[in-house]
Amino acid sequence: MRSSSRVVWLASMVAVATWTFSVAAQDHAQHAQPSTPHAAAGHSHADAAKMKNPVKPAPASVAAGKTLYDTQCASCHGTAGKGDGKMAAMMNPPKPSDLTDGTWKHGATDGEIFTLIRDGSKGTAMRGYAARMQTEQIWNVVNYLRTLAPPAHPSR
Repeated sequence: MRSSSRVVWLASMVAVATWTFSVAAQDHAQHAQPSTPHAAAGHSHADAAKMKNPVKPAPASVAAGKTLYDTQCASCHGTAGKGDGKMAAMMNPPKPSDLTDGTWKHGATDGEIFTLIRDGSKGTAMRGYAARMQTEQIWNVVNYLRTLAPPAHPSR
């Protein structure tokens, strides 16, 4: 029994170390590549703003979005979306956005929010979720996020 406990502990430590090194390598790669700087103030993304949300904000979509948010987003953005998740304290600025204040730094349309979730934001801890979520799932998250704060801009 002790031997199997040690194996599990060792495997856990290897997994944590591997994850830590991969995150560090990604962060280094992000900073090593030249990127177009974003304005410090709010801005928009014209092509993304033209995207229309094909998923109606029905209760089933919002519930599915909340489930995904709870598993994929809450660790940084917090359970209520205030940017105060457990991981937020360990992040270098910029900290995760407060999703309840109605301020959308990268644009307020559904398409801009979708694009930010899908592609992430260079120079921040916000990574893209295209590899972890299907298109419809990202739209469900957008529909859920819309319930956290009043819209700052017409979304559709």
